[in-house]
Amino acid sequence: MTDEHRWPLDETPWPEQATLVYGEMVELATPYPPIPELGRLGPEVVGSRGVVVACVIEQDVRDGNVAPLYSVETEDGSPWRLRPEFLVSRGGLHPDMPPRCRSDLPEGTRVRIRLESDTPGATTDAVGEVSGLWWTTPLEPPKGYVVQVGGFSHCVTPQQTEVL
Repeated sequence: MTDEHRWPLDETPWPEQATLVYGEMVELATPYPPIPELGRLGPEVVGSRGVVVACVIEQDVRDGNVAPLYSVETEDGSPWRLRPEFLVSRGGLHPDMPPRCRSDLPEGTRVRIRLESDTPGATTDAVGEVSGLWWTTPLEPPKGYVVQVGGFSHCVTPQQTEVL
């Protein structure tokens, strides 16, 4: 992605029920006392540090509780979706957290994309629909779009995308 593409800010309000905020540094933990119906994290995961990158309010099918579900990226780049019982705040915000961004093309927008073909130096065009943003890490701005073409997903830059 080049610097010329500007992603609009995501101004969606953060859920009121959330106790952790976007960019908050956290540590993964197993609740104590244990909550058997929720399971536990393995010893190789407990203590991993990460940052909150998203939050939604969902009903947990395991116990029926409607609660915040946080998306966390750990220091090793692993993505997690966890309830607050599995997260301990480290008391600060990540210093390099970018603002929350959203796509400038709504999901379902039909686009033509230019893809590299199997022949070196050749390209091919395909038509599909935008299904979201392409991120390599939430600690950086998006790289581009995820585009569905048939049963396949392609990650493409804005420069490879033409709105139809």
